[in-house]
Amino acid sequence: MKILLFLALCATISSCSTAPNSPADLDTKEITGKWQLIETLADPGDGSGTWQTVENGRTLEFSPNGLVKTSGSFCNEEEINETSYDNAEKMISTDCGEKIIELRYELKEGDLFIYPHNPRCVEACGSKYRKIED
Repeated sequence: MKILLFLALCATISSCSTAPNSPADLDTKEITGKWQLIETLADPGDGSGTWQTVENGRTLEFSPNGLVKTSGSFCNEEEINETSYDNAEKMISTDCGEKIIELRYELKEGDLFIYPHNPRCVEACGSKYRKIED
């Protein structure tokens, strides 16, 4: 009887791990919303690159269902303004026809940082976004 009670308790505790306030859900809630580009990082190749302020930068809008929309194209050659993101992998992935563009992202101190993952920059590069809508 004690074993059955113990197993029931374990099942109850493990089922609580998918509650709405689990860490994965909190991360998704953090990324969901509209973000605006505020700075870009570009390095001429000698390590002297700095973050430069951007006025009226493009926007990214992350939805809870794994889609992200942008006010500019994800691809250079064609106008693709919607793609998917994987919050577990922290990756945005876009099929641009002949190549797939992957962008790695992270949240730091309330800002969203995005870095090319594939293809990568030869020198340091990236973009910084600030949340403007939940």
